[in-house]
Amino acid sequence: MSSCAITSGYAIDCIESVGGVEVVYLIENDYLYNASGTSTVTSASGVVTALNKVSGKRFWKFEVPRGTASTKNSITASIENGTFFFTHEVSFPINSRSATIRNIVTTLAKNRLTFVTKEGDTYRMFGKEFGLQLASADAGSGTALADRNGYVLNFSSQEREDFLVVPANIAATLETAGTA
Repeated sequence: MSSCAITSGYAIDCIESVGGVEVVYLIENDYLYNASGTSTVTSASGVVTALNKVSGKRFWKFEVPRGTASTKNSITASIENGTFFFTHEVSFPINSRSATIRNIVTTLAKNRLTFVTKEGDTYRMFGKEFGLQLASADAGSGTALADRNGYVLNFSSQEREDFLVVPANIAATLETAGTA
């Protein structure tokens, strides 16, 4: 008997879903692991049940303009090898090219990051195990007066697990410094 039995189907519900990311939170992936290398994020059935950060560390909040940020998760499988993995992608703009933002972008490029995004009433975690890395950053002044003068950052990772849903009570603690 297969250990991966299908246990439910899917029914189309009321149409209530809205696309887009409202807020991006990020933290260095290492700050979600203890000294012995064990993840301090626990989950069950795709939902985070506990999240502890290294002492003094926190998620940083990046506000994004409406309709500009996105997430993507996909599965890549090899039938021949019997393997599969998930690709996580997070993209968002920063509408500035100041020296401060330049330095923040450079620091982000040097790190493996775990993201939590707020999409409507749902928070999702990406890059829990390996962390996302900056895959590309496009910056420019634009041409017309209404063009973006800033960056678009694109992060990606290959993970063993798909994104995790973060309950609102845990999401409320993202910007609080860790005590673990």
